[in-house]
Amino acid sequence: MNLKEKRKKELQLQKEQRKEVVINEAINIINEKGINNTTVQEIADRAEIGVASVYRYFKTKNDLVIDAAIYLWEKQISLFMGEFEKDSYTILDGLNKVKKILSIYINIYHNHKDFLNFLEQFDNYIVKEKISVDKLNRYEKSILNIKSIMITALEQGKKDGSINKSIDNNAFYITVTHTLISLSQKLTLRGYILKNDNEVSDDTQLNLLIDMAINYIIS
Repeated sequence: MNLKEKRKKELQLQKEQRKEVVINEAINIINEKGINNTTVQEIADRAEIGVASVYRYFKTKNDLVIDAAIYLWEKQISLFMGEFEKDSYTILDGLNKVKKILSIYINIYHNHKDFLNFLEQFDNYIVKEKISVDKLNRYEKSILNIKSIMITALEQGKKDGSINKSIDNNAFYITVTHTLISLSQKLTLRGYILKNDNEVSDDTQLNLLIDMAINYIIS
């Protein structure tokens, strides 16, 4: 690598590092104030760079918000990917792999409430701003890693006899994960509203959902 190429690589690395700082500060402010109340100027001030620099990295606030969502999903998934490479996971049959994957959402509920808060903010913002599906392609791809792991586990279960072969893999994944995330968001962000809401613990509700999902696919 010649000096010109080395310098170019260093500049690109610096750019990516600055972008990551901007994204992290955007996430922090959004979790404090909400997306609608967060301005690009505030993000620039917190990141200690000029607002013009932010717009060099991200053409619009929407682009910055989407990149922040992608960053969060990729960070979240990377926390758990190692679990699916361990012998303790690979030796499981398909059914128990699905159960292990679903247990991730309980971990997220207990340890990553800011992530759930951001997702709630993000979904509402996407609807409000009427952001097109095409603009969300990269965001959708960032979520598909966990989906592919789930589909692989379901297919294994159908082959090893632990999972009903008639199960629609895609419908199961979408329905169950959406339900678990929605419940986690409700428990995190809205808590107990009615008197009887606190009659059943959070863990009981989440585990019951997982048990219902597992019983649904048992062969």
